Amino acid sequence: MAEQAWNGQTGGTHWMQRTLVGLIRCVGIQAVYGIMHLWLVWYVFARPDVTRGAYIFHRRRGRNRFLAAIDVYRSYYHFGKVIIDRFAVYSGYRFDIVAEHTERYYDKMNSHAGFILLFSHLGNSEMAAYSMATPGKRMNILAFGGETPVVMEERAKVLEKNNIGMIVVNPGDISHIFEINESLNRGEVLAVAGDRRMGDKTIDCTFMGGTAPLPAGVFQLCAAIRCPILLTFVLKEPKNKYHIYMEELHINTTLPRAKQAADLAQQYASRLEQMALEHPYEWFNFFDFWNQPHKAVK
Repeated sequence: MAEQAWNGQTGGTHWMQRTLVGLIRCVGIQAVYGIMHLWLVWYVFARPDVTRGAYIFHRRRGRNRFLAAIDVYRSYYHFGKVIIDRFAVYSGYRFDIVAEHTERYYDKMNSHAGFILLFSHLGNSEMAAYSMATPGKRMNILAFGGETPVVMEERAKVLEKNNIGMIVVNPGDISHIFEINESLNRGEVLAVAGDRRMGDKTIDCTFMGGTAPLPAGVFQLCAAIRCPILLTFVLKEPKNKYHIYMEELHINTTLPRAKQAADLAQQYASRLEQMALEHPYEWFNFFDFWNQPHKAVK
């Protein structure tokens, strides 16, 4: 089944998002978590397309219909907390960040060569950018241009304080391709999600008991320029903590170029599946983007 259309926007009106920032400053983040319960049930029924995507994910990981329905609410609750955390950062809130296996990351940050941080819609990848940037090396996040003005403005403010810029992707515009190449040639860092399609070119990968078409562009880029790729997961923990996991993907240079990209995509999909099964309520890619009917993961 093809992935449903995604408008790239964080939910809520301009006024609601501005109010959320102010509310976090006034009453604190824990109180806002509690308030969130008031509209979560409404959201389950108000967005049937998103709810269906979340439900299919939990069915694919082996849950029966009843438990999968309950898990949808649990996923929404965790997702709501992550969204609130993003706005909390905009309001000046600081989180406790624990990072593992970051030696290669900082070695690469201290080098003159560019590299890629490969994220996903598992957890809160934005938190890594806020906490792991360094003043000596510029980082650029590949961001969808259809986000709301509040999110784009507040995100840009926080990012710029940490020496991070945004390369904006707009439908029908390929200028971001040139910006990406220029950034990496300057020895900067590119942060990009590998599991959200924004174009037509895809690579089919085995994922969660089915075949999922992942975006081809980022993996083709990695294979073409052969720069280092660090797969990064940022997962929320209790008591306002986040845990960052990093590992390097390896390009098989013995394969033809097209197969190098496919191999990278499958490495990514396999590791993403493992992490999604370990942290199922932090899977926030609420779309049925598999090419075949549901088959539960055993």
